[in-house]
Amino acid sequence: MIKCNLAVLLAERNMKISELSKRTGISRTTLTALAQNQSKGIQFDTFDTLCNYLKITPNDLFIQERFEYDFSVTQISEEEIEISASTINVIVQAEIVYKNNHFEKQFPCEVTLYQNGIDIEKISIAPRYPDEIFDVLISIPVTFKTSFEEELAECIKSEIIVKYNLEYEDIETHVW
Repeated sequence: MIKCNLAVLLAERNMKISELSKRTGISRTTLTALAQNQSKGIQFDTFDTLCNYLKITPNDLFIQERFEYDFSVTQISEEEIEISASTINVIVQAEIVYKNNHFEKQFPCEVTLYQNGIDIEKISIAPRYPDEIFDVLISIPVTFKTSFEEELAECIKSEIIVKYNLEYEDIETHVW
C-alpha cells in the first residue's frame, strides 16, 4: 500500500493546502488530491517541488508498506431500530496482512444509528479491537489507519443499509 503523507506533514507544520499552493505554485486541486490520497500519480516536478519546499525526502512524502485487510459483517443484532438513536451490535470478521504477519479475527462493534424522522442521517461505530488489531493500528502511519477505519465503516454501513432496507443517500459515518 502506498499512501501520501502530505496531510500529516501539513498538520505538523500547521499549514493549510491554500498556503502551500500559493508558496509552491502547485494547484490546490493537485494538493488536495494528494492530501486525501485520491491522486492516481504525481509529476516529478511536483514531487521535487514539494520535497524541496517542505525540506523532506521522498520517503517522508510517500509511505509504502504491506498492509492488506478485508472485512465482512458476520452478525447484526436483531434489535428493532427506534426513533432518535438506536444502538445495535455488529460482529465483524477481519483478515489482516501487515508486513509478514497474517491473522483473522472477529471483533464486536457497537453501532449507533441517529435518525431524523424515519431517515437515518448518521451512523457512529465504536469497534472493540482485539489486541492484535489494536497493536497494528497504533504502529502504522495515520493515513493507513484512516483508510482502514473508512473501509470498516463502509462495510458496516452497507450491511446495515441492506438489513434495514435504508436509503443510501448522505448517511454520515464515523468510527470512534
